[in-house]
Amino acid sequence: MRERVTVLGAGLTGLTLGLLCAKAGHRVTVVDPALRIGDPRGLMAAPASVQQELQYHHVWRWAGTAAAQAYAEQVRLAQDVVVALASDVGVPVHRTDVATVTKDGKEAFWLRYEAQAMRAAGLDPAFTDTSGLPFSTRPQLVSSDQPVVDVTLYRDQLAEAFRSAGGELSPHAPGKAGDGWVVSTTVEPMFDGAGMRVRLRPARWTWVEFTAAALPTRSMSDLDDGGHVLAVAGDRAWLGSRSGSALDWVTRHVEDVTVRAQWEARTNASFDALPFVGHAGGHRRLVACGFDCWELTLGTAAAMQLLDVINGSAERLPRAVTVGRAVWGRVRHGLRIHPVTPFPRRG
Repeated sequence: MRERVTVLGAGLTGLTLGLLCAKAGHRVTVVDPALRIGDPRGLMAAPASVQQELQYHHVWRWAGTAAAQAYAEQVRLAQDVVVALASDVGVPVHRTDVATVTKDGKEAFWLRYEAQAMRAAGLDPAFTDTSGLPFSTRPQLVSSDQPVVDVTLYRDQLAEAFRSAGGELSPHAPGKAGDGWVVSTTVEPMFDGAGMRVRLRPARWTWVEFTAAALPTRSMSDLDDGGHVLAVAGDRAWLGSRSGSALDWVTRHVEDVTVRAQWEARTNASFDALPFVGHAGGHRRLVACGFDCWELTLGTAAAMQLLDVINGSAERLPRAVTVGRAVWGRVRHGLRIHPVTPFPRRG
């Protein structure tokens, strides 16, 4: 059945969903007054990696082994879709090792917990003492052969492919949006089912795209100082910082840097690290948010799940954690009732 679909937000999630819906034969409008082709503002440039800071540890502790396995399966499917879409729209895909690292001995125990959770989820990360980065680290947790794309080019080409598939890009919502599905993919969810806004933790990232005479040989997420994410692709790299200036980090750690672009992006993450994807505020009102900096993979996974809902092949996407559990997790973390908190680190 052909549906009318209005997607709010032309980021990676919104345009992926719009393109998939258009290819499925639906009438789709993606609404975003701030979309500027070629402008990276608002985008997260993290790799399309199965390894994502401490996500598996938090999902595992909040929701158990089955949830961690389902999370890993969705991330791997999303990787495949990103690579396939990039190939379809002519965006190069680079492959890189991705490491979770720490220089601070006080934080090194997190790597063991994350490795244990990833293995429970069916993944096979490895530890290495070889840095591959412009500073010394504790033993790193590494996943090999992870995809990296230029997210600005990827977003722009998704927009072009969406138009070519019959979709409409608009700065304003269509007058008949209320007759069909409306999907919020914005940082602040337009619908607030189950108290989502209370359960989201906002973050502001700064990003810098750069080249250098000698780039790091692997990508990474750095647990120290509130978190950094580095993506390396050929002769270019992108560094994001959840706290502080990304440019300051780059100039401290990399020599002979040439800055190609700088921008800011807002995001959010849920208390339990599981994104909010599914019904919110009504039967035909859907939401996708809570991806932190991993929107390239998690937003793609969300788009595939929401397409199933719109197509009628999935009635509901349940949430695993209640408001009460989220609040209790925060309280016991603050009171140090449990030394290894299930509450995600967010800077």
